[in-house]
Amino acid sequence: MLTELKIHGLISALLTAFVGLLLWAPSVAAQGDPTPLGDPSFANNASWSTPSANVYVSVREATGLPVSTKAMVKLSCPLMGIDVAGAAQGTSAQVQFNKVPVGNCNIEVSAPGYRTAKDRTEVTQAMSSHNQYVFIYLHPESESAAAAAKPAVVPLGLIKEMDKAMEAMQKKHDADARKHLDKAARISPTNPDVAYLQGMMELDHHNLPVAEQFFQKAANSSRSQERALLVLGYVQVQLNQAASAAQTLEKALQLNTASERGHLLLANAYAQLHEYPKAQAHAQRAAAFNSEYAPSARTLLAQILAAEGNREGAKLEFESVLREFPRAASASVARESLASLEKTTTGSTAEASVLMATVSNVLLPSVAAASVTPWAPPNVDTSVPGVAADVTCSADDIVGHTSTTIDRQLENLEKFLATEHIQHEEVSSRGEVSQIRDKNFSYMVFIEHAKDGLVFLDEKRDGGTGTDSFPTSLATVGLVSLGVDVFHPGFAKALDFKCEGLGQWRGKAAWILHFEQKSDMKSFLRLWETKTKTIEIPLKGRVWVAASSYNVLHVESDLREPMKELELMRDHLAIDYGPVNFQNGKTELWLPWYADMYLELHGKRYHHSHTLSNFSLFAVDTSDKISLPKNAPPPEENPKQLPLPENQ
Repeated sequence: MLTELKIHGLISALLTAFVGLLLWAPSVAAQGDPTPLGDPSFANNASWSTPSANVYVSVREATGLPVSTKAMVKLSCPLMGIDVAGAAQGTSAQVQFNKVPVGNCNIEVSAPGYRTAKDRTEVTQAMSSHNQYVFIYLHPESESAAAAAKPAVVPLGLIKEMDKAMEAMQKKHDADARKHLDKAARISPTNPDVAYLQGMMELDHHNLPVAEQFFQKAANSSRSQERALLVLGYVQVQLNQAASAAQTLEKALQLNTASERGHLLLANAYAQLHEYPKAQAHAQRAAAFNSEYAPSARTLLAQILAAEGNREGAKLEFESVLREFPRAASASVARESLASLEKTTTGSTAEASVLMATVSNVLLPSVAAASVTPWAPPNVDTSVPGVAADVTCSADDIVGHTSTTIDRQLENLEKFLATEHIQHEEVSSRGEVSQIRDKNFSYMVFIEHAKDGLVFLDEKRDGGTGTDSFPTSLATVGLVSLGVDVFHPGFAKALDFKCEGLGQWRGKAAWILHFEQKSDMKSFLRLWETKTKTIEIPLKGRVWVAASSYNVLHVESDLREPMKELELMRDHLAIDYGPVNFQNGKTELWLPWYADMYLELHGKRYHHSHTLSNFSLFAVDTSDKISLPKNAPPPEENPKQLPLPENQ
């Protein structure tokens, strides 16, 4: 049984990960003339007798809110000869297409000021409902189309220059640091990491206006630059640009709603703007983390309460800070603020201005490079993605749809081949990277079709598990297959699912599902294998599933609890999936592009990057070669990397 369970391993990634194989449904012949363009309803066309559904297309801004401008939606289903259009209307910015025949359809949405969005969906006939909802996200014309794609691999020369610059910055050798940063900027003028380091240099020298320019450049280079947005907001607060800071920090919190730094900075910005209800809410959120910033957050909260006229609440909060955190840097601010509060009278016009004037750098979070750039992404339970407030979802429905899609895609496949390129890095406690090495593996996945209809994936790395090739004598099994396995009935029954809402990934509308392994069941989703035994690792995680096609876009997982037996305190896995085209261009599969693994093992920290390329797909009685993933360079263009060092 273990053999079948083990199959859900690292390499199954490429096979299983291809959760999004976009196969066309059987052709449905249209009887009669297609509905005219501009008439989004099939209700009056009696000639349609095939199974159908009512399709509702909702058009959204990047924030998840319905668009406020007019949007035109085109629906085309080539195999059914359908080509219709309608305008998204109402507060939900929605258009309804009635009685659309079951099958695959294309959707195109255009609106003034936005880039045209295109997506695919499969119209299905449900047993309980004939309504199907599709969500399309629009992005401003000013936003680079490349922002939604996977960034290109960073050249090795650029990494070396940035590493040298960071080392010089840590040693306070400013001239050397600037020399290496200037060289890095010439290699890649638009690289956000280079701009970020240049901004940190200027911030260290208190040159805030120039630092702001670099951080703005870093933030504009990618929508996912949370660290750049945080430090940009910090500088804007320092420069008393409260309105700009609030806008910047709101964007940062959209990326990570559980950022205590973001909430504390935003509380300061709203306090400067005298928007005290908002400031209070974010100060309370920052204080609730009970982190190193709790004293600052609670001191700021007390000042906000005083500014709102809640003298008694402010006094109690100040006294609590002095009692619980007497040695904190913010204790002196609390003491001075409490004294100022006692000197003023109730209703004094000077009360708010005196107290808020005491907001200082002491009440701001640190923005050192190591503190803003953690060695690993946040745990899935501390980083909560933003979702559309007006959309609900059912975990059972999404799991069922995705599982059906995967089963259909795997039913005629026999095996996958690929080249797996692994980069190994050791990461210090300050986030510094060293011991960089790399290795290529031949990666093969066999697909076993059981008589009961279940599918098992048997993976091989260089003809085996690859254990002997890992210097730590530990090899992971099940790295990239998570995107498929979490929806496999045999694994899903051991998981608790919760649909968190409608979000997005790489600019596409996506259902976000949280999962956690049940305490009384084994799932075998993630296995660690030593030379002597295989150990099951209980997981929790989050999956982004395309709202239109039910392709898996992204998956992240963490340990449900530390594994003391392995001395494994952290095991964070993040996998990106994307479209891969056959060379004949007629079929598109969704396969794993990249996987990043962050480990805290035997007291050391490691980062592994996995890149899959040179895919070969073998179907029953057929074989074909698959091209490289879009935007993914071949392994030899990746920065050189290394295997883990031996255990100490």
